[in-house]
Amino acid sequence: MKNIRREKRAASLSMLLILTMLLTGVIPLPVQAYSPTAVAVSPTSRTVSAGQTFSLNITCTPGQAIKSWELKVSYNPSYLHANTVTEGNLFNGYTTFFNNGTINNTAGTITNLYDLILGSGSVTNAGTCVIISFTACLASGTSTVGLSNVGVTNATSYQSVTVTNGSVTLRNYVLSLTIDGSGSVARNPNQTSYGYGTVVQLTATGSSGWVFSSWSGNLSGSSNPASITMNGNKSVTAHFTQNQYTLTVTVNGSGSVTKNPDQPTYGSGTVVTLTAVASSGWAFNSWGGDLSGNQNPKTITMNGNKLVYANFVDSMPPQISGVTRTTSNPLDTDPAYGWVNVSATVTDNVGVSQVKLRIHNPDSTWSNVTMTSRTATKYYYRSTIAFSTEGNYSYYLWVKDAANNANTSSTVVFSMPANWDMNIDGYCNILDLVSVSNFYGQSGSSGWIRQDADNNGLIQVLDLVNLSNHYGTSWY
Repeated sequence: MKNIRREKRAASLSMLLILTMLLTGVIPLPVQAYSPTAVAVSPTSRTVSAGQTFSLNITCTPGQAIKSWELKVSYNPSYLHANTVTEGNLFNGYTTFFNNGTINNTAGTITNLYDLILGSGSVTNAGTCVIISFTACLASGTSTVGLSNVGVTNATSYQSVTVTNGSVTLRNYVLSLTIDGSGSVARNPNQTSYGYGTVVQLTATGSSGWVFSSWSGNLSGSSNPASITMNGNKSVTAHFTQNQYTLTVTVNGSGSVTKNPDQPTYGSGTVVTLTAVASSGWAFNSWGGDLSGNQNPKTITMNGNKLVYANFVDSMPPQISGVTRTTSNPLDTDPAYGWVNVSATVTDNVGVSQVKLRIHNPDSTWSNVTMTSRTATKYYYRSTIAFSTEGNYSYYLWVKDAANNANTSSTVVFSMPANWDMNIDGYCNILDLVSVSNFYGQSGSSGWIRQDADNNGLIQVLDLVNLSNHYGTSWY
């Protein structure tokens, strides 16, 4: 309505001026042309954060001397809230009549804004008409700051004006994500920036062998997924930890296993080197459980809890000591009166499975006999018939343990004399007959002395006959 009235007044003034010139015959002199007065929002474009308080200036650049101005301001109340209106510096140095208008934050207007110089005076220099304080609402978007009903006058009339509106943008916010460990975070919605109040859901996913543990920064706790409200720029760190696994090593046999690195637990993907060390008399044989083969050392990758068996086998053969032979006294080839006992100590770090006495007989045949266990380590073989033939014998022990390790003793040579060789020199001669004759007529238990050649307890002519039957014979 004000603009219409101004236009009518201007038209009336123009018609009046034309009629006057026609009636008087006065031809007007050329008049100076003036540029329009420029009224603008400054700055014309501004970006602010939600909740930020800021100011906009309405500036005026006069095209000629001016004395007053009037205008209306419009804005989007969903994005901006007007706080105060302050007189600018356009009319500095003059007494002014300033009206700061009426703010309506529901309609988004400031009406009835004007200022004028009281008394004489005008200005030609550019300046600020008014300073308006705004607060950005908790939102995102852009509001136009528009000027309307703009009027600028000199002392008598309105001047032509140009108007430049402005805009205010409420910025979006950036969500920065950082990974600690190995994993990823998905955001929903997935955008480069977010408007004020946008709720973003974050979902953390660990890489293979990793697990999400917690959030930090502008988000805390360990809930997954978790939500964050974008009321400003946000920075969130997702923390992932490696799965921790145990490595249990069990030894079968006698030995030990070293682990490198040697730790109570291992992060997923850690490579551990296992080295088997056998005890004395043992040898590493193989791996079992979650590791196989017999390579030593060998590595295992920790992608879960692991159980490994280290299998050691006995590598030391049984040990033979104290091989001893005892015999009847006197020596006698008659099984009723003579006997031979061979004993030995056999030890092993696992267990003895077999102890054999191998006898090489005078006729070059072999006898293999099993020795009897007397105690845990003592073995013996007692026989009245194994050595019942006169002649030269040899024997040795052959032993084996539970791991099939075998060992033999040294060979022992042993001679069993014939009953008719009294002095055991390998021959029957006159000295043997003399030996019997020295005991002639004596008696005792059967087989009490070698001179009782027929073992009847009486030394008599039959004993001499026995020897004489072998006179000149050698058994050795």
